[in-house]
Amino acid sequence: MDVERAFVAGVSFVLGLCTLLVGVLNVEWCFRLPKARWVERRWGRLAARGLFVALGLLLILLAAIIARG
Repeated sequence: MDVERAFVAGVSFVLGLCTLLVGVLNVEWCFRLPKARWVERRWGRLAARGLFVALGLLLILLAAIIARG
């Protein structure tokens, strides 16, 4: 694996892990972001948390796919 691919996979993994933790731990400051507030107002906090968890899992999956080549 070349350096660029490893870097992109690493960044994707770290961002995915952070996003996953925001959804699981219900981090309040992250739900103050305009897009998250919009989702929360429209579908509720549980749906917003689920969206964060799904996005985190997708980013971690993307990191695994990039790392495998």
